[in-house]
Amino acid sequence: MKKWRLYLVLILLVSFNVYSQEEAPKISVDGYIKNLHEFNFIDRLDQLQWTSLIHNRLNFKYLPNDEFSIRLEVRNRIYYGDRIRSFPGFAEMLDDDPGLADLSVNLIEENNLVFNSLIDRALVNYTKANWDISLGRQRINWGMNLVWNPNDIFNTYNFLDFDYEERPGSDAIRVQYYTGDFSKIELTAKGGKQNDDLIAAGMYKFNKWTYDIQFLTGVYQKDWVVGAGWAGNLKEAGFKGEISYFVPYEEYPGNENVMSASISLDYAFQKGLYVNSSALYNSSANNSFSSIEDLALARISAKNLMPFKYSFFLQLSKEFTPIFLGTASFIYSPTRHSVIAMPSLNYSLATNWDLNFTSQSFFEFEDYKTLGNSCFLRLRYSF
Repeated sequence: MKKWRLYLVLILLVSFNVYSQEEAPKISVDGYIKNLHEFNFIDRLDQLQWTSLIHNRLNFKYLPNDEFSIRLEVRNRIYYGDRIRSFPGFAEMLDDDPGLADLSVNLIEENNLVFNSLIDRALVNYTKANWDISLGRQRINWGMNLVWNPNDIFNTYNFLDFDYEERPGSDAIRVQYYTGDFSKIELTAKGGKQNDDLIAAGMYKFNKWTYDIQFLTGVYQKDWVVGAGWAGNLKEAGFKGEISYFVPYEEYPGNENVMSASISLDYAFQKGLYVNSSALYNSSANNSFSSIEDLALARISAKNLMPFKYSFFLQLSKEFTPIFLGTASFIYSPTRHSVIAMPSLNYSLATNWDLNFTSQSFFEFEDYKTLGNSCFLRLRYSF
């Protein structure tokens, strides 16, 4: 029954979009389709496993008037190959929707193929004068840093999941009131399937000394949370930071006060070289991971952005030509001298066509051990 409801919604939306474009341009649709090939191995090529992903996104937007907008965005993914067979529970993990409403469905589940459809945006937005109110599944971004965001308490994203540019959403109500051109008060509440999934917080954001500054406080599942963040410049370099502190308000296994804090500097040179560096402190780190899936597929939280107490990030990005970009990113932790290396090349083949190569390699140099390697080749068409 669940499959038919999702099919019906998509058919009605596509039909309505075609009809409305003939009558009035109040409904728009865009999106993309990507084909991503992934190759995994530990330290020998005879261990190689191959998985392919066809990734399609449909973004629908309806503007009935100047004050209201309605958005529905659907993410369709077809995985086939070795990962489905070798990763027990992969289909269940893909179908798991932690939101208040279950908007995910596996349309096909076979031994080496899974077809999943997920509605990750479904919201109504009202804007008038100084008010901006949204209700539904939406992206709520309170982060200020480029990599690790302790202030992003509603829908933390995994930096290693580079194929999900839109990032996760939350089933929430969001009320923003702009007190000036660069200041606002925001109240947001997010629900989930369990009572403990509740996140409700307020934030005050303003500009002072040429810096954007924010303070937040509220309830984060079973904790009280307070936090702060800033974004500005040190001379010509970008300077950003975030800190969040979590205090349990009830007893639960492993309850403890947790501090998560990050700081970053970034600078763009005149000849196209961009450098971004960041450091993260996580007081609740468990200091362990055993395979590439532990980080690449994990659902992280604002309380535990990395499994290490200290993590350091460095990214070098160079635009060789307007259509050819190269990036090299590294994450290092002193714990067992753990390193993640992530080189990437992106080439624009033509209008709306892009080709990308990315790899992710995980090492422990304390014991000279390779934990895993993944190489990705992706072709994308946007419409």
